[in-house]
Amino acid sequence: MRLFSFNGRTGRILFLMLLILLMTAGMFAVAAVFMAYDPDGHVTRRWLHDSRWGLFAWRLTLYAALTAVWIMKVRPQATMRWPDARPRLMRMKLFGVFFLLTTEYVAWTTVV
Repeated sequence: MRLFSFNGRTGRILFLMLLILLMTAGMFAVAAVFMAYDPDGHVTRRWLHDSRWGLFAWRLTLYAALTAVWIMKVRPQATMRWPDARPRLMRMKLFGVFFLLTTEYVAWTTVV
């Protein structure tokens, strides 16, 4: 006999809330380790500066993956389901590109 059942809508919501809670606790744990190891943040800033090209490559990989998912899965399904939304998809793509360019601008202008 199962104690907890994650079936149905309520189970999925509970599972998602538990997952978010665990991820939040994990982020706080990582932040606590960083603060205990480097309270002033000098080592972390130096690491971020030294590995900026690797992090840039990682972000480009994520952007490419998001673009591939958009082109292969999301856009065809959206145009099939809502044919009248085709003009708004171009605006959505432009906002996405603007967001990525803004993110990269902020990431590279804060590098000292």
